[in-house]
Amino acid sequence: MRRALGTLAAAAALALPAPALAQSATAKPVVGGGSFNTAPLLAPGTYSDTVAAGETVYWKVRLAKGQVLRVKATVDTSQIQTDPLADGYDRGLANLNYFLDVFSPLREQLSEESGGAYDAASARLEGSPDAGAKAGTATGPRVLGFEQILATDYNEDKFPAPGEWYVSLNAADSATFPADVPAELPVELEVEVVGQPQASSADFAKALPGPQKQQPASPDTSSGPERLFATADQPADPALTLVLVAVIALLGGLALGALAIAVLGLGRRRT
Repeated sequence: MRRALGTLAAAAALALPAPALAQSATAKPVVGGGSFNTAPLLAPGTYSDTVAAGETVYWKVRLAKGQVLRVKATVDTSQIQTDPLADGYDRGLANLNYFLDVFSPLREQLSEESGGAYDAASARLEGSPDAGAKAGTATGPRVLGFEQILATDYNEDKFPAPGEWYVSLNAADSATFPADVPAELPVELEVEVVGQPQASSADFAKALPGPQKQQPASPDTSSGPERLFATADQPADPALTLVLVAVIALLGGLALGALAIAVLGLGRRRT
């Protein structure tokens, strides 16, 4: 459904108040993805996009060790009718909730890690109906180097490593107030990367366990009867097993022959 209502959004944008249009004119247009996989890569700057009721839009930003991602989203709600008695009023649109979230390179919602800088990685956009806009800022934790995350004293569940971090904006309706009008709302996104990139220590890889080389099994030099039988550590010798089977078969044949001769001799004596 993402971007399926571009024509409707364009028509709605023509009806927006002049201040909203002037504000978005300085932003670079971008089309956010409908999932992590289709999120466009953004550099620091100001962007314009849209979000539909019930939709989640995704973007991504590349970060290095020592940097902090700060994102501010402003949703233009001036086209939403908030007077229940007016024409065009839709309870679903009037009661939309907007949530801004920052995710790690492993697509983990960082605000799920309680405490410290992780709590600020999600924000609920706020604003009065009269203001015609709702805004909020989400700030991720500082990016750690791999040597810091892999250290024995690192005790967080999330993975704030260098790489591509994700940002999502959700315009959430509800079962109580579903949005019946498929309107797309203008969004202004301000992306800021705070701090200079730092190099990770090249020595951290030396502490990682490497692949274990498998040692070849030493040949079994035993010559006793134990080589005829398999154990948990050593299979039976196939050649000796075949010899054992042949010997058993030969002894069995001789025993049957002797038995047959004895039976025939007994019969002759009786006759």
